[in-house]
Parts: sequence; structure tokens; C-alpha cells
Amino acid sequence: MNNKYQIEPPKKWIKTQITRLSLYFLGMGIETAYKNIPEVKKEMDSLPRPFSFCFSVNNGPSMMIFKNGNKVEYVGEKEGYHVDLELVVKNIEFAYLAMTGRMSTPDLVYHNRQFVRGELNHMMVMIRVMNAAQTLLFPGFLLRFYIKEVPPLTMKTLINMVKAYTNATIGFFI
Repeated sequence: MNNKYQIEPPKKWIKTQITRLSLYFLGMGIETAYKNIPEVKKEMDSLPRPFSFCFSVNNGPSMMIFKNGNKVEYVGEKEGYHVDLELVVKNIEFAYLAMTGRMSTPDLVYHNRQFVRGELNHMMVMIRVMNAAQTLLFPGFLLRFYIKEVPPLTMKTLINMVKAYTNATIGFFI
């Protein structure tokens, strides 16, 4: 068949940028959670060293986390060719629904809209870490769309939220 007769879907620029921004804040939230929440540090220290995790959208934006020794850092939007663990959402529509809280991670799995490359026990650790990072990024009324049990809001959580947003916006960690 000739290429001039093929129909290409339109580019979804707004949805792609919202997803990209959400992944950026999630990456910075994971980095901040590792430094400030002992449970997250314990979970991530159970992973092998070095360890890399990529959360990506098929043919779209991505987020890479790299752990080496006692340091976890968000390294940006990278290709996940040789990562230890990769969570891939099948297209930008599904990723947009997940990033805006209109579809939960269990729903993505149930409807076969994402897949994992790597060990599932490592993925369970990263899901718990991402849930902890989301508690730093979202207020309680929005958080209920992302995680099952919303933890109580404490002064320590508020301080960690400020640290996460400071780290994400100006790159300076307090």
C-alpha cells in the first residue's frame, strides 16, 4: 500500500506536555522521598546497586531514575534501552488519563494498558515508592485518585512537600 493513502492520527501536543510535566514532578518527588522518608529509603535500598528505572509512554515522554550506592537521582527524559526495570504505558491517551487522576494504576493493569519489563518484585517496590512520592506532590483531595489509602497530613509531610516542590521548581534541595 502506498504511504500517501495511510491515515496518521493527529499529534496530541497538550496531552504529551501534561504527561511530560507530571513525569518530571514524579521523578523529582521520588528523589526527594528517598532523601526524606525512611520507609522509601529502606524500600529503595533493597533494590540492587546500581539500579535504573524508567517510566515511559510508548513513543512519548519518559522519566528515568538511577540509583547508585546511597544516592537516587532523577536523570531526566532518557531512552530506556538498558534499564533494569521499565514501566511502559501503551499510548499517550492512557498516560494522560493516569497522570490526570482519571484512571488509577490498577485500572491501567486491569485493562491491559501498560506493561512491565523487568522483575515484578522490583516493580512492586517502585510502585510503593511512587505512591510515597505522590503523597508529597498532591493534596489529600486529589491524592485519593492516585493511591488507595491516603496517609494523614502531618507537619513532617508538609515540610517534605515543600522540599519536593522546591527541588522540582528551582533544583535546589533543602
